[in-house]
Amino acid sequence: MKRGSWTPLRLAVLAAALIGVAFWLGALVQWWRIPDARRDGLELIGPAIATAYLVVLVLPALVLGLIGRWLVFAAMLGIAVVVLAGDTLWHWLPWW
Repeated sequence: MKRGSWTPLRLAVLAAALIGVAFWLGALVQWWRIPDARRDGLELIGPAIATAYLVVLVLPALVLGLIGRWLVFAAMLGIAVVVLAGDTLWHWLPWW
């Protein structure tokens, strides 16, 4: 297998990273929609934690998936990305 090939593992890592990016963007949109009357500074905790999630888990998985190296490690990061995003979003799903 040559290094530049798009294997199923590489595509899964990229899909997990894109889920993480979508989750991060959703957190920023949610913060942006808070009315000014309800802002007290504590609402910034959400975007700060979401940005830490992006920097520590999502971006390394995305970069490793794009360059095609360390795909097993990137897949472990991708699993963590999907599990954390899913755990947060599970309660918002209509069947819960």
